[in-house]
Amino acid sequence: MENKEKKEKSLKLSNFFPRFLLVALFLIGATMTFAQGKSIKGVVLDQNSEPIIGANVLVEGTTNGAITDLDGNFSLTNVASTAKLRVSYIGYITQVVPVAGNSTFKIQLKEDAKALDEVVVVGYGVQKKSDVTGAITSVNEKTLKERPVQNAISAMQGKAAGVDIQSNVRPGETSAVVIRGNRSIKASNAPLYVVDGVVLMGDVNDINPGDIESIEILKDASSTAIYGSRGANGVVLVTTKSGKSGKVQVDYNMTISADVANSITDWASAGEMLDRIRTAEINGGTYKLGTTVLTEPNLEADISKFGHGDAASIAALQKAYEGGTYDSSKIPTTDWIGMMTRTGITQNHQLSISAGNEKSKLFTSLGYYNAKGVQLNQGFYRYTARINGEIKVTNWLNVGTSISASYSEQEYGTMNYSGSATGARDLYGRALSQYLIAKPYDEDGNLVDYPGGNASAPVWNPYIDIDNTSDNTRRVNLQANAFAEITFTPWLKYRFNLGTNYNNVKEGSWVGSQSTINRKGNPAYSSASNESQDRKNWLIENILFFNKEVGIHSFGATLVQSAQKSMYENLSASANKILYDSSKWWNLASNLNGKPSSYGSGFSENSLMSYMGRVNYGLMNRYLVTASLRYDGASVLATGNKWDYFPSVALAWKMQEEKFIKSIQWIDELKLRLGYGVTGNSAVSAYTTSGPLSQYNYVYGTTPAIGMIPKDMANKKLGWEKTRQINIGLDFAVLNRRLSGTLEWYQSNTFDLLMDRSIPGITGFSNVLDNIGEMKNSGIELSLSSVNIDKRDFTWRTDLNISHNKEEIVSLVNGKQDMPSNGWFIGQPLSVYRYYIVDGLWQNTPEDLAEIAEWKKNGYNFAPGQYKPKEVNKNYKLEDDDKQIVGNRSPKVVIGLTNTFNYKNWELSFFLYGRLGQKYYYNIDPNASGDYVVYGRKASLNDFWSEENPNAKYPKLTSASNVSDANVNRSANVHNGSFVSVRNISLGYTFKDKLLSKYSIRSLNVFAQVINPFLFGGEVVKAGINPEDTNNLNSFNSVGDLQGATNNNTMMTTSFVFG
Repeated sequence: MENKEKKEKSLKLSNFFPRFLLVALFLIGATMTFAQGKSIKGVVLDQNSEPIIGANVLVEGTTNGAITDLDGNFSLTNVASTAKLRVSYIGYITQVVPVAGNSTFKIQLKEDAKALDEVVVVGYGVQKKSDVTGAITSVNEKTLKERPVQNAISAMQGKAAGVDIQSNVRPGETSAVVIRGNRSIKASNAPLYVVDGVVLMGDVNDINPGDIESIEILKDASSTAIYGSRGANGVVLVTTKSGKSGKVQVDYNMTISADVANSITDWASAGEMLDRIRTAEINGGTYKLGTTVLTEPNLEADISKFGHGDAASIAALQKAYEGGTYDSSKIPTTDWIGMMTRTGITQNHQLSISAGNEKSKLFTSLGYYNAKGVQLNQGFYRYTARINGEIKVTNWLNVGTSISASYSEQEYGTMNYSGSATGARDLYGRALSQYLIAKPYDEDGNLVDYPGGNASAPVWNPYIDIDNTSDNTRRVNLQANAFAEITFTPWLKYRFNLGTNYNNVKEGSWVGSQSTINRKGNPAYSSASNESQDRKNWLIENILFFNKEVGIHSFGATLVQSAQKSMYENLSASANKILYDSSKWWNLASNLNGKPSSYGSGFSENSLMSYMGRVNYGLMNRYLVTASLRYDGASVLATGNKWDYFPSVALAWKMQEEKFIKSIQWIDELKLRLGYGVTGNSAVSAYTTSGPLSQYNYVYGTTPAIGMIPKDMANKKLGWEKTRQINIGLDFAVLNRRLSGTLEWYQSNTFDLLMDRSIPGITGFSNVLDNIGEMKNSGIELSLSSVNIDKRDFTWRTDLNISHNKEEIVSLVNGKQDMPSNGWFIGQPLSVYRYYIVDGLWQNTPEDLAEIAEWKKNGYNFAPGQYKPKEVNKNYKLEDDDKQIVGNRSPKVVIGLTNTFNYKNWELSFFLYGRLGQKYYYNIDPNASGDYVVYGRKASLNDFWSEENPNAKYPKLTSASNVSDANVNRSANVHNGSFVSVRNISLGYTFKDKLLSKYSIRSLNVFAQVINPFLFGGEVVKAGINPEDTNNLNSFNSVGDLQGATNNNTMMTTSFVFG
């Protein structure tokens, strides 16, 4: 039964509390008194005479009620002999039982087949899951609670086929979500988020996951077309909890976790790294003592070459030569990674109260989340509050409200304030760049600016910026919704929705006087910046619902008129030479110049007017049709081009209702679905079509003047990106629903892409934003759920999600012509790697030496042991035709697998998540550029070419600068980024002892979990790279390489959770 799986701790309170709470919050003037009567008791059973735990027993017309205990028992006081008891439980037919003077009751409920048909939120309404015609994935409250996460989106990872979610372990960061592939090249590919019917203007992190009842992901166009110009990237519908009838129920949930850095990399020791660097120097002829070239380790040469005058480094080098024999294992290794990390502590607390009766319902909650990051000076905390209420004013009028508030603060961590001198964007990346023989402090305890003393290639001490920099973001989010619903007839009702949303973000960045970038100043000052962003949004909707069954026909219609307005404004300023570190970003005028060095402000507003109609028709509960049409008008588009239509149609056939299927007893459900629709991507910025202006300074005569000039060329014909999508789906359940699932195939074509088109310079502009280009996505999704074992005391369930998406560019600015400078190629995904191909290593053989000589005639200085290029034209030149696609960043397959075992009161589960077929650009092999300091830190990275090892995997270590393999080696740096992670292992116990009822506790669950205990993968994983790093996935470095996740910004962590 459902309540056997609940994990909340619930308390029974007195009868007075719900009366007071409901009156205070909703000002209900109804009388809530009980007639003086007697005490009664009873038991509620199912049709198999098993006790029903958590059934609601309510005296009709009052708030006097009870919830059945672990044995199905209940008791009530002050019950009049003429009263009636209303007994209800989810999935069962409600019974009304007259008291009629009785004092004991045995009440048996029957299953309600209709109630067991899950209800799904479809946008502007709900539908029975069996009647859904589109591709919709639902994630319920139980799934969201399986893993403690800071936002609900992270909890959906691997739980919804076709939804690619990449997490980021930095506290306060939001997961990147892409539904069924990237559709846009220039615009956002993020889905639309709708919370309780109102578009979310803030961040998903503003929502407490504990407040969420369910999440529906609308994936195909037949489902998302009702959101018209905003539905192309999919829609995520979030429904928050509401009050339940019965006695007040108090739930408290708490988790606390210890988080540690986790890496399966076999990091090299300082001695191993030094040996590699020395070998490269020897091979390159640059390992010298004075002018004498050496071929063996030498202390004086080491001190000269690697000591750089740094006392700690010199002392470490001397250790290797103690006793007169060189032994690199004696060199101490500085644990820079350990110094920049810590055991992070994350705690999450959720307190909620649910109450209600036939006239009103209330849900209220408070939440607190605090995460101290594993990396030093990173953290995030959040406070949330929510009140959801509903009142049945009359038999025909319902009103309700939903109010939520959140405040959060994120410390992003030390950033790359001083350019290349920091070596990386954050402390963890900078730690990877440090010399393993160096130390952060000198003998007197003072911080060393450049550990290792290498002034020619300085890498700042990461310790310096821990207390001397800050990157802080504070967020306030307020959302208030209200509705009034009028029921004219059982089949016709009207609803008025009013939604408001306010979001404020304040970002402060401070670089202190003693930071790496400022400490060399004389005198040293600090610098800072401050920015405030305000977003306001309101929404008004008028909705008419029609639902009626006539014989074998069922009719449904939804008509919507919607108006929405959004406003954005920002104010920013920055300053240098700030006098006092303590002022940080709060007093920017307190500097030597007496005013900010730069400042700015901005404002924009846009509105959207929409009309939508949706019609549902069912014949014999067997053949289903859903059709919708949305008409959107947007203020951001030019006159004459503001309005557009977005249609959709979907068909479904419940084949299990056919006679030829009904006779097959092992088939419980077999539904075929077909859908088609057109959606839009509202990525056009405000004022783009009108030609925004920018300030221009000029001289009028001899007088300086300020004027305005067009910033961008206006395009009066600019419209939305649009997506056509077709979807075929099959829902099935067999073997008495022991096995059920969904199989989907889809194809989408996104056209009229927003791209910059070059125009003649005589116009005064270099390009204009236009609707050109096309993308295509196609894929297959499979979701399976099975009950493998179902015994009285033991069950085993499995849930599997697999999805495959193929993404390709169909056309670009110039039709079928590639755009290599942007990394865009016809027929390929967005993020591809295209390089010269490595064809093994040059060998010291007559044949290879002869080829090397031919290459040298064209200016290429290759040598044995270096990468050998694969040439197409056979002219001994590296040309564009020689480049090939060697992989792309997008995975070919995303998989999620959950197994859950229940034995009596115990529950054990584990969840696996994998991304297969993705590639990363990562320079694992050491080379002459010095990358061996960071990227070659694997202890097992030792298969280098030499005369004695010609079949090596990696090229010859060398410091020589006259080798022409810099453009050749890039294809060798594209590695398999596939991985499979054991995301979660959980063991829990639910107490169901009568002892709990003595303390008014209905249920108590305790559990322990390990998050990310195991990670399996190829070279990228073994090199210490987080394969889910969402930073710089599609950006290019200075030499045009698509970076993937080479910046080491996020580490892999393991968490030990208790709750």
